[in-house]
Amino acid sequence: MVSFERVKRFKLKDLLNASAKMLGKGRFGMAYKAVLYDGNVVAIKRLNDAQIGGKTQFQQHMAVLGQLSHPNIVSLKAYYFARQEKLLVYDYMLFG
Repeated sequence: MVSFERVKRFKLKDLLNASAKMLGKGRFGMAYKAVLYDGNVVAIKRLNDAQIGGKTQFQQHMAVLGQLSHPNIVSLKAYYFARQEKLLVYDYMLFG
């Protein structure tokens, strides 16, 4: 798990043990709302393998996304890359 925050809030194990609810399915994969053991709520995007290049290319893209900062964009908090699993972690935002 690679975090873009100075303080690491969670580990992969925390995400895997979290209670999760599917939010929807999009072109790039499934999105989930996960409630962590400490009560924090995050949104997780589980990416399809079809859109992913190699590990280096993925890490370069995540480094760019992790630096984006704008009031209309939810910041990327962390990501996870493994052969069988690619996850993007954001703060969960409720709009409406």
